[in-house]
Amino acid sequence: MMVQFINKITRMLFITLVFMISGAQAMEYTLNLDQAIAIALEKSYDMKTLRLSLTESEERLVAAKGRFKTNADMSLQLPDWREAVTSIPVQDALPVYNTTGTIQYYSRFNLNQPLPTNGRISLSSSAYHRSVSTYRATYDEDLKRKEIYTSVSLDFSQPLFTINTLKLGLKQADLNYELASRRYNRGELEIVYDVTAAFFNLYRAIREHKIAKDNVDQQYELYDIASKKFNAGLIPETEALEMEVDLAQSQNQLVQTQSAMESSRDMFKQLIGMQLEDSISVETAFEIDSFAVDLDFAIKQALENRTEIRESQIQVDLARINVKQADARSEISGELWASYELVGVSDGGLPYSSEPRTLWDSSLDDMNRRPNNRSVGFTLTVPIFDWGVNGAEVQAAKATLNTRELDLAEQQKTIVRQIRDVVRRLEESMNSLRVLQKRESVAQRNFDITLERFNNGDITSLVLANNRDRLISAKTAYLNAYIEYKLAVADLKRRTLWDFKTNTSLVK
Repeated sequence: MMVQFINKITRMLFITLVFMISGAQAMEYTLNLDQAIAIALEKSYDMKTLRLSLTESEERLVAAKGRFKTNADMSLQLPDWREAVTSIPVQDALPVYNTTGTIQYYSRFNLNQPLPTNGRISLSSSAYHRSVSTYRATYDEDLKRKEIYTSVSLDFSQPLFTINTLKLGLKQADLNYELASRRYNRGELEIVYDVTAAFFNLYRAIREHKIAKDNVDQQYELYDIASKKFNAGLIPETEALEMEVDLAQSQNQLVQTQSAMESSRDMFKQLIGMQLEDSISVETAFEIDSFAVDLDFAIKQALENRTEIRESQIQVDLARINVKQADARSEISGELWASYELVGVSDGGLPYSSEPRTLWDSSLDDMNRRPNNRSVGFTLTVPIFDWGVNGAEVQAAKATLNTRELDLAEQQKTIVRQIRDVVRRLEESMNSLRVLQKRESVAQRNFDITLERFNNGDITSLVLANNRDRLISAKTAYLNAYIEYKLAVADLKRRTLWDFKTNTSLVK
C-alpha cells in the first residue's frame, strides 16, 4: 500500500512539473509509457470531455434528488405603476373617459413540499400595498384610496391513477449517472490503450529512423571503400556506381522516416494533451513479458466486468421507462386538490393619508372577520379517441425496447468473440516475436560476414546490398512484431479488465 501511495505521489509531482514547465515555454521531454498515460489522463481532450460528461450527469442526479426536498421562492414588485385613460361604461348612457392610476408594491412567498406520492403541499403568503386614483372628467375631481391586501393559503394537490413522474425522473437520472460513470471508466481504459498504441507507433517511427540513419552512416563508409577500390582498379566502375545509388537510396529513406517520425510525434503530443511546440521523445525497455492466458478465465472476466454489458442493461431499463411513460398517456388520470385561504383587505373608507401601519392593522382585522376561502375538488381525465396516436407511440417505444434487448444479447456475443481474437493475436505475436528475434540475429551475423568478405574483395557490392536489405527487413520485422505484441497485451488488459502479468483486477 505504501509503495502504491509513493508511486501515485511521484506521478502527480511529475505531471505538476510538466504543467508548470509547458505553461512557461516549449521544452524537451523524454517519456516512458506510464508517464505518457499519466499526462493523458489529466490533460488530454478526450479525458476532459469525459470528466465534463460525468459532471453533467452527476449534477442532473443532484437536481433529481433535490426535487423531493422543500423549496421556497419569492416574487416582488417594487413598484408596479400604471396610469391611463380608461373607458367607463355607463348604464343607459354613453361611456365616460376617466384617467385611472395605480401604484402597487407586491410580494409573494411560496413554500413548497413535494410528496413522495408525486403530490405537493404549498404554503403561500402574499401582500400588496396599493394606491388607486381616478380622475372623473365629468365632475372634474380626483378620487384616491390606499389599501393593503394580505392572504395566507395552504394548498394540496395529488395526481391519481398515473405514474409517479417524480420517482421516475429520479430513477432515470440515477441510471443516466451510472451510465455516464461506466462510460467514463471505459473511456479511461480506451485512452490508456490509445496512448499505448500511439506511444509504440512513435517508438516504431523513432527506431525506424534510427535504423535508416545507421544505414546511411554505413553506406557512407561502404561508398568510401568502394571509391578507393575503384580508384585502385580493384573493382569495376559499375560496382562503384551501384554503391553511390545505394547511398542515395538510403538518404532518401532517411528523409522519409524523418517525416514519418515527426508526424507520429505531433499526433502523440496532441493525443496526450501536450503543446505541439514541445519536443517529446519516448523510451521503453525492449523486453518481452512471459505469462500464460487462460481463455475461459479471460472470457469470464470480460463478461463480468466489461462496462458495455451494464451499459446495454441500463439502456434496456431506460427503454422500459419510456414504454411506461408512453402507455401512461392513454390511461385514465385524476387529480385531487384542496385549498384553504385567509384573506384580509383594509377598510376602503380610511382616509387617503392613513399610515401603512393603520392600513395593515385594518387588513388583519378584516382577515379575522371575513369568512375564509375554501375549495376542494377532484378532476378525472378519460382518454376516448386520439386516432391511434398514443398506440403508435407505445408500439414505437416497445420496438426501441426490443432493439435494446437484442443489443444486449449481441453485445455479449461480441465480447466473447473479441476475447478469442485478442488471445489468438497475443499467441501469434508471441510466436512471431521469437522467430523474428532469431531471424534478426542470423541476418546481423550474415551481414557482418558479408561485409568482411566485401572488404577482402571476395564478393561484389550487389551481394553485400542484398544482405544489407535482408538485415534492415529483419530489424523492421522484429520491431513491428514487438510492437504488435505490446499492443496485444494492452488490448487484452483493456478488454478483460484483468492484468495477466500481475494477476490483478483492473476494476475500480
